[in-house]
Amino acid sequence: MTSKLSVSVLLSSSLVADAPELRQKTVKVGSVGRALAIFGVDKVCIYNDDDPHAKNQTIEAKLITSLLRYMETPQYLRKLIFPRTCELRYAGLLPPLRTPHHPLAGEKNKLGDYREGVVIEANKNQSLLEIGLPEKAITGERFKVGQRLTVKLGKNSGNVISVTPVARAEVPEYWGYEVLYAENLAEGLKVLKADYTVGTSRHGQNLYEAVQAIKSNKPHSVAVAFGGPYAGLFEICERQGVDADKLFDVVINTIPRQGTATVRTEEALVVTLALLNALTEG
Repeated sequence: MTSKLSVSVLLSSSLVADAPELRQKTVKVGSVGRALAIFGVDKVCIYNDDDPHAKNQTIEAKLITSLLRYMETPQYLRKLIFPRTCELRYAGLLPPLRTPHHPLAGEKNKLGDYREGVVIEANKNQSLLEIGLPEKAITGERFKVGQRLTVKLGKNSGNVISVTPVARAEVPEYWGYEVLYAENLAEGLKVLKADYTVGTSRHGQNLYEAVQAIKSNKPHSVAVAFGGPYAGLFEICERQGVDADKLFDVVINTIPRQGTATVRTEEALVVTLALLNALTEG
C-alpha cells in the first residue's frame, strides 16, 4: 500500500448483551476500545442488529457509544464533556488508551504540537480553551462553549497559549477513533462511506484472497463488520432483509479451524485487525 489504509469497524448493538451487569459490560467495552486504538481504527459504528437477546437495543447502543467516546476523550477533558451518568458508573475500570492524543505530563506542550481542547469561554472575537496544560489556550475564532477541538500549539505568552484549530485528518499521527451509530447494518456501511467493505464470518472465504483484492483495488478506506454474541453476520443480514454477499465486497473467515464452538466479538476483532494490519502493510 502506498499510503496508510484507513480502517473503520462496525459492531453490533448486542455486543454486551451477554454480560449480565454493568460492570462486566464496561470491562468488555474497555477491551474493544483498546483494540480499536492499538490497530489505529479511525471510525467505529455501532449498528442496531435487532437481536431479541438484547432487552433494549437503544439503551445498549447508547451504553457502548458512551463508553467508547469516554475512553477516546483525553483524561483532562472528561469532566468538561461528560456529566455523571449511569452508563459511566464503572468508567474507572476502563483501561487507558495511551494514544498520542492522550499525552502524559510534559508531553505535547511545545510549539507546533497538537492537543485536544474544549471551549470554556467565548465571545464574538475569540475562544478560550482548556487543553490540559497549566496555561489556557486562545484562538481568534468564536466556537460554542463545550465544543471539542483539535488544535495546533502556537506561541506561549506566559499565561495563555495561542492555538490554531485544525481538522483531525491534518494531524500526522494516529489521533483516536470517531464513534458513530446506525439504525441497521446497511445504514452503518453508508455512514462510513468506505471504498471497500468486508464482512467477517466463519462461513466466509479465505482471508488471503480478500487481502489480495484489497491490495489490487488500492482503496483508501476499508470497513470491517462483525456479528454479535448470539448471531453471526449472515443471520443478522437475513434478519434485516439484506443479502450479505451483495452487501459486502467480500466476506472473510479470519479464524479457520477455530477450536471453540464460538468466537467472541472482541476476540474476532483483535484477530481480524491484527491480520489486516500485518497483511496490508507495505
